Amino acid sequence: MNNKKTHAFTMAEVLITLGIIGIIAAMTLPGLIKNYQHKVLESQFKKSVSIISQIILRMKDDLSVDKLAETCAYYDGSEYPNEKMCFDSFYKNLVKSSNNKYLASLILYDIDRTNENIRTYNNKQQVTITAMAAPGRPIFYPKVLPDGSFINLEISGSTFILGVDINGQKGPNQLGHDIFLFLLDKNNDTLAYRKPQNLTDEEIANGNYEEEHQQARAGDPCNINSSQKANGIGCGYYALRDECPDGSGSGYFRCLP
Repeated sequence: MNNKKTHAFTMAEVLITLGIIGIIAAMTLPGLIKNYQHKVLESQFKKSVSIISQIILRMKDDLSVDKLAETCAYYDGSEYPNEKMCFDSFYKNLVKSSNNKYLASLILYDIDRTNENIRTYNNKQQVTITAMAAPGRPIFYPKVLPDGSFINLEISGSTFILGVDINGQKGPNQLGHDIFLFLLDKNNDTLAYRKPQNLTDEEIANGNYEEEHQQARAGDPCNINSSQKANGIGCGYYALRDECPDGSGSGYFRCLP
């Protein structure tokens, strides 16, 4: 005779167990989703940087120059004499580097983002057109690749500037998250950006600036606590090095706010 006893869960025990599972899921799921989103952004960032690097190499070969940034951003006192040939070469090699089999006219077209809600690095405010004037213009007037990403060239202030939105129209459309600005180093044609100074609001307010956009970008910030209007424009410096701006030692995309 089998004297073993079996234990059936009561409805109350089942409900309690499900409740505990639900609480744990509610606590951990947002973090898991956020980590996944950041990993996707990191992958897209690396892909965009790879495409840009290919474009640079192709342009140097196409134009037969050793120093691309120096050649394209050369200013003779009144104009940039090499600007047109550099733009022509950029867009031609953008098509080649994207590995697209279709005609250029199908993948290269203007996007006016001036009316879109592009946010700062810490999502505290919207980035204004004034804040993104001059070097920020590629962010608002980019070209589209087959994967939906935006890459564009700007030559301004004797500087070779590249703007990129690594996932195009998709969110979060934030500086330092999916929208980045790079400078091409005149010494070695590598992607770079000036190290952000992370000036305080008081230091910026007391600074001497000729233009409003200069104040908005002062310090080239990438700071979770900054209220600067262009906060995030300096994040390319950290993203390229995979360094967290707060100095915690974490990877760049792992510490996105």
